[in-house]
Amino acid sequence: MKSSKKDTSKVTIHLQRMSRGLLKFFKTYWLGTLLILCVTLVFFWPIITRIDSYSPGGDAMFNAWTLARDQHCILRENCSSYANGNIFYPNKNSMLYSETQLSAGLITLPLHFINENPLLSYNVWTIISFFLAGWFMYLLAKYLSHNNEFYSILAGLAFAFGPIKMAEIVHLQNLSIFYLPLIVLLILKYLKQPKRWLLIWLFIASTLFFFSSWYQMVFGLAAIFVILTGVWLFKISSFKSIVPILIAIVLAVLATLPLAKEYVSFSGQTHLSYGIGSQNIYSASAVDYFIPYKNTLLGNYYYKTFPTAQVNSYSPDGDSYVGISLYLVAAFILVYSFIKRKTSKSMSLVFKWTLIFLFIAAVGFVISLGPFLKFGSSYLYHVHNASGSISKFTIALPFLFVDALLPQIGFIRAIDRSSILVLFGLCCILGLLPVFLSHFKKRNGLLIKYIVPLGLLVCLLLELAPTSAVSMSPNPYYYNMSIPKAYKLIHDNPKINNIVVLTPDYNYPNQQFIAPPFYNGVFEQILWAGYDNKNTFNGYSGYFPKTYNSDMSKFNNFQPSDLPLMRSLGIQYILVDKLLSSSDPNIVSKITSANTTIVYQDSRYCLIKI
Repeated sequence: MKSSKKDTSKVTIHLQRMSRGLLKFFKTYWLGTLLILCVTLVFFWPIITRIDSYSPGGDAMFNAWTLARDQHCILRENCSSYANGNIFYPNKNSMLYSETQLSAGLITLPLHFINENPLLSYNVWTIISFFLAGWFMYLLAKYLSHNNEFYSILAGLAFAFGPIKMAEIVHLQNLSIFYLPLIVLLILKYLKQPKRWLLIWLFIASTLFFFSSWYQMVFGLAAIFVILTGVWLFKISSFKSIVPILIAIVLAVLATLPLAKEYVSFSGQTHLSYGIGSQNIYSASAVDYFIPYKNTLLGNYYYKTFPTAQVNSYSPDGDSYVGISLYLVAAFILVYSFIKRKTSKSMSLVFKWTLIFLFIAAVGFVISLGPFLKFGSSYLYHVHNASGSISKFTIALPFLFVDALLPQIGFIRAIDRSSILVLFGLCCILGLLPVFLSHFKKRNGLLIKYIVPLGLLVCLLLELAPTSAVSMSPNPYYYNMSIPKAYKLIHDNPKINNIVVLTPDYNYPNQQFIAPPFYNGVFEQILWAGYDNKNTFNGYSGYFPKTYNSDMSKFNNFQPSDLPLMRSLGIQYILVDKLLSSSDPNIVSKITSANTTIVYQDSRYCLIKI
């Protein structure tokens, strides 16, 4: 009885401590949390109203499939091997053609039980990722700024909604950068007050981060390495204090080894890596960091005033602009703190941390430029300049040697995405600004208290704030992506498996989309393959099996003579998408005339057993 009473009292004390801790946390962070949450909800409100039925198509649908497939594999549903996705059947290891985003699939698993439409998990996780990016940066900036609310909120919003994030809004794996501010915050807290629970959370956050994206894992490790090296070199903390952090990070890296080995082995066997040509196309230009982003107030004014100006960005896959005002803040803090570092201990510390965060930004900048530094660069893809000219003058950069010296990261194609480290480093420096400004308060109270914050707020709103809510497709087709009855039948019938979906036409109705024949309707096919979880010949990913494109083109132009090849590949069912078959209205009759059986048919789909 005594032991039971003691145990009960311990639990009660523990709960009381937790409640007091949560109340203290809420009192400290409620304003920034609420504001960042409100901004996120307002920005995404058009999607929130269609949370389980809207998709912009393209990579958004592919990422929705990825999450759904992760969820099915976690639940052990038609997933004998995680590496084998249910697309590109009968090819193996199709999950390894792109990033698996396993941690995102795990975290969104509860949504799978609410609604099996993959769009729910995708849309919810997109919104949460934006909020967490802003919130974690806000918490980190609060720590760096010694609890300054205003500048911390600015840093959080800038990191969440900067142009780089707008350009990557459909690339869910890239949004996982939200883990980085949390990881850095845990590192800084541990350096100040070593506690075991901080290391546990550091390991958990790092592991989730590394399992979310190989790209972001490489960029994140680069930032962590710079911070720990800087802390050691500047004697901010001893190497003895850094060792437990290193162990936690290394353990998180080791946790990914089973999957990483699969990637490296498969990539080596099939030569799935990108060469210098692709790296150059998907890299940033130095001028991208100074050309305003078009969907901001400054960008709108700039391009109206200079209608023939080059539009950001050189790369077709992202935007690297992070705002001139953040550059100026960082430069001013660096120069002045350097001058005053010997006469003020606090200014010396500000200088050291500014240098560390600037080095992170510099690493991101150099990586984002790819194998060459491009001067006078012009577009490869943009409609305003179709000349195909790479640049007038180039200088070799370190990434040029990746193919020769570090082929393991040859999977990185869109290396312009590392520009997120530039935004990260500058937002951290923005968090240092209040500590820096505290040295001027006595002499310039009015300037520091009102003019500087107001001026910076206006500059960031002009340069970085999006001018409207989330951009949505003008095509009404994408506003009602409910699960088709044909796919529900496939999902519910365990005997139906090994399917090829035929879509002879190029485009959805009223959709301007130029693509080779094998892209016909591919994105929606992948989306619903995430729902039914059946082996599907169709596929889309970072890579394609060798004969897939030719086979898919052949099947879409169906002839009865194609059936033997289908059977040899293990295909048992054909699903005809009649919406995308207007150019071949007789495709169903051609298939059924070849001794096949219609299993299901409605106004859009016809499922045929071969």
